[in-house]
Amino acid sequence: MLTVSKECHFDAAHVLPDHQGQCKNLHGHTYRLIVEVAEGHDGNDMVIDFKDLKRIVGEVILSRFDHAFIYDQNNEMERDIAATLTKYSLRCVALPFKTTAENLARYIFQELKPHLQVQSVYLYETPESYARYSAE
Repeated sequence: MLTVSKECHFDAAHVLPDHQGQCKNLHGHTYRLIVEVAEGHDGNDMVIDFKDLKRIVGEVILSRFDHAFIYDQNNEMERDIAATLTKYSLRCVALPFKTTAENLARYIFQELKPHLQVQSVYLYETPESYARYSAE
C-alpha cells in the first residue's frame, strides 16, 4: 500500500483533573500531528496532493483546536474553566472524553475519516511522547 503523510502543528491547553501527576494542572502543548493517508491515484501518480491534505487537516482539525482550551464536557471543573474563558471570548472546544493524547488521536482519526482514507494519526504532546491511532 502506498501512503503519504503530512505533519502539522497546533497549540492547545487542557487539564487532566484526575491525573496524579503535574497534568492535573492547567497546561498547554505544542502538538505535532502527523496524518498518514492512502487513496486512489489522482491520475498524476499521486496518492493526494500535499496541498489538499494540508487544507483538509486545517479545515477539519487545526481551525478548531489551534490556540484553544480543549476540555472534557463531562467534567464539572473543566466546564467551569471553559465558562470563564468563554466569558472573555476565548476559544474553547468541548469534547465528550478526557483530553488525553490517546483519546485525541482517536478523535482526530474519526473526524478526518469522512474526508480522507486515513491510515494512521500520530499525535505528539512532546517531542518524545506520542499516541498513535490507526485503521489496523
